[in-house]
Amino acid sequence: MTRGADDPAPRRRGRMTRALGAVVAAVAVTAAACAPLPATGPRLATGDGPGPDADGDGGGRESADRPEWLAPRSDLTWTPCAADRARGMPEEATVECSTLGDTPVLRLTATGTPDDAAPLVVVAGPETSPDTLTARLASAGPELTDARPLVVVDHRGRSGAAGACLSFPARRTLDGLADRGTDPTSPEVRGALADTAQSCTDQLQGRELDFGAAGAAEDLERLRQQWGVPGLGVLGIGNGARTALAYASAHPGRLSILVVDSPAPADGDQEAAARAALDGSDSALRLWAASCTRPECGPGDADQKVDAIARALDRARDPGATVPAALLSDVVRSALADLSGASAGAPSSGDVILGDLVSAAPDETPDSVRDRATELSGTSLPYVAGCSDLSRRVPVNRVDELSSEWAGTPPFGEILAAQLSACSTWPVPGQVPVSVPADVPVLLLGGIADPVAGAAAVEPAAAALTAAGATEVRTLTWGAPGSRVVLHSGCARTAVTGFLADPGTAEDSAACPS
Repeated sequence: MTRGADDPAPRRRGRMTRALGAVVAAVAVTAAACAPLPATGPRLATGDGPGPDADGDGGGRESADRPEWLAPRSDLTWTPCAADRARGMPEEATVECSTLGDTPVLRLTATGTPDDAAPLVVVAGPETSPDTLTARLASAGPELTDARPLVVVDHRGRSGAAGACLSFPARRTLDGLADRGTDPTSPEVRGALADTAQSCTDQLQGRELDFGAAGAAEDLERLRQQWGVPGLGVLGIGNGARTALAYASAHPGRLSILVVDSPAPADGDQEAAARAALDGSDSALRLWAASCTRPECGPGDADQKVDAIARALDRARDPGATVPAALLSDVVRSALADLSGASAGAPSSGDVILGDLVSAAPDETPDSVRDRATELSGTSLPYVAGCSDLSRRVPVNRVDELSSEWAGTPPFGEILAAQLSACSTWPVPGQVPVSVPADVPVLLLGGIADPVAGAAAVEPAAAALTAAGATEVRTLTWGAPGSRVVLHSGCARTAVTGFLADPGTAEDSAACPS
């Protein structure tokens, strides 16, 4: 393997001890022309979706011995990406496009990328397009691409019906769940949610559960087979960690090395996920308000910034708001996942969105907020994929209880509680235990407060990976709120490069400054 740069390793730090629950995926939906029909309600899927044996190659019965990580023997056909897909790339980066069936794949290299290095397969969640992720990786810094090619695999379904199945009324139903006065247990809302699910299930025609993490993982196996290599090196970012862990579970003898950055949970427990998201979002907002002193972060002290965003979310709960509260909460939480950190030379887009909200007049919706809301509403895949990964749902009559309980945790509590009913009429997947091969080295990265994974998430996530069978879990904590550490920390990227080159030399527990 190609060794990483000789930059100093991250400084050692003791493991964190705060408890963490699981994470809830943000539900972003889109407007598409498909008429809803009467729904039959949720069903239990028992073995009819993708799983360990979905491709007929033995799946979970493969050998669990760690395979070699090699350069492709038979590569995909790579062509220059269209100009719109390569937008935002630095001059020294080269991005090429291919497909796995209907799933887009992008390859990112730089001038000095070794030709014979084994590529790192990068997967993000359904919320992040491969074009956006590739541009962000290219702009973040050269540490990863100086060592090996990065092959970014899109989440299955973005370009098909799963990405464009929600009708406009369905979109409005989901956006309106957190409106003041909405009762998720009422017959009217229950009927509207059933129509929402039906607007997609009618088009997916029995494939409703094919677009969760298990289905996306089968695209990774298809890539491995095309390459003709014994195993893959995988980096799962955010909700993409679900895909990476689903691949480890379904094809344990095909995973060579694993990095999980700000991982979303894979156990399907919706209430625990929501509690973690609430804790992480609240902590990330307050830490950002206290630490971000850039002009872009808006005026006022920490309390004033938090109060300004809380007031904006509260106003959005009034019916007829330009950006409804459920969608605005997703905008704010996506911004909190994309913070620059104190040592960065420039603010991130997340810093700008939050600062614009702090500075805005009560009747003003900043352009940055509108743009992020449009981006999140541009695909129904997060709804389809997110619901397909929830095997343990919150009962509808529990939503009111949680709303009352979380009302004392503004500004996110009541809104996150209301969004719990979004998936209540979607088909229910069967539970599939997560497992990680014992001999596969794992590196876990996370920030100190993550609106997706929770607050102080690193140590509990490491414990969960160990419980799933991993015996070599190394951790790296980024000393800032936010998510997707490799996009923000050069220290973390250097640590990842060194781990991939020789996992045995990585520290058991390390930290990078904010």
